[in-house]
Amino acid sequence: MFLDYDVLKKIVLGIVPWVTMSDVDVEILEERHVRLVLPVKKKHLNHVGIVYAGSHFMLMELAGGALFAVTYGLNNFVPINKGMTINYHKPAITDLVCDLTLGKEQAENMIKTITANGKGDWILDMSVTDHAGNTVSSSTCNYYIIPSPEGFVKNLMKHN
Repeated sequence: MFLDYDVLKKIVLGIVPWVTMSDVDVEILEERHVRLVLPVKKKHLNHVGIVYAGSHFMLMELAGGALFAVTYGLNNFVPINKGMTINYHKPAITDLVCDLTLGKEQAENMIKTITANGKGDWILDMSVTDHAGNTVSSSTCNYYIIPSPEGFVKNLMKHN
């Protein structure tokens, strides 16, 4: 399994240019647990002074992908966002936090069908809180899990 967390952190923050520009911070990256923080600053506020909806989306989608990587590695499978529903519960004006954890049994159950079929849906419910711990948005993301392309991890490590 791919568990070099320092390299994985560079991959999480550098795989998509807009993510790099967003200043996301990876606070926790460990087996079956990630915590990403999005410092709001002025660059994530919309025209009425609240956090832009796309910033919520990016944080959750990225955190879910990172959770997949720290749970299963990237040598065998990679996640692709197939669909995502988002609910915005209250306006956010402070930094956003997405903290995700999977229990060992839950993680095993979520990957069984994918391993058996060689691909499939991996559905994850998650939420984002503001600086005070209030839930400001939540989502269900359907990641489609596919076999890792040949040399995928090696290529990621080369570029990060």
